[in-house]
Amino acid sequence: MQQVAAQAFSQYQHELLAFINRKVSHKEDAQDILSAVFIKLLQQTDAPDSPIAWLYQVTKNAIIDYYRTRRPNEELPQDLIAESREESAFSEMSVCMKPMVMTLDDKYRDVLLLSEIEGIKQKVVAERLNLSLSAVKSRVLRGRELLAANLVSCCAPVINTKGKVDDFLPPKKSCYKC
Repeated sequence: MQQVAAQAFSQYQHELLAFINRKVSHKEDAQDILSAVFIKLLQQTDAPDSPIAWLYQVTKNAIIDYYRTRRPNEELPQDLIAESREESAFSEMSVCMKPMVMTLDDKYRDVLLLSEIEGIKQKVVAERLNLSLSAVKSRVLRGRELLAANLVSCCAPVINTKGKVDDFLPPKKSCYKC
């Protein structure tokens, strides 16, 4: 496990440090938080299912602990509080979703825009596009799969132990403009 931990840490330490630096103003404190994350990783007896997600979740918790111990009577910064909510990850990603949808093939893009973005029932979408209901359902399903693949390749989701998305990794530079 320790070799896997060291490999995962060395692979993501620069990204984690950048993430921490965006939340903590002192570089020395950011280094301390990163060290604490590495110690927690070394203390793990079992390999996490998703090392990246685990690293980001532990890092986020370490940042919250940092603020709690430094200023126990002061509130956490608003941007850190907002990020801890499940909805914030999705609201941040919603800005990216429409450009991602727009890159899909016409037959998937049109049904997704109408049914998922505009909220029109699939039966009405079928009538509007002169398609069968089963064709619309099939295109929505396939469009969602393509969209999910694009999302994962651009900004990998951080999944918690309950299988829910907690956050998204920062988008790769080659991805869509978000």
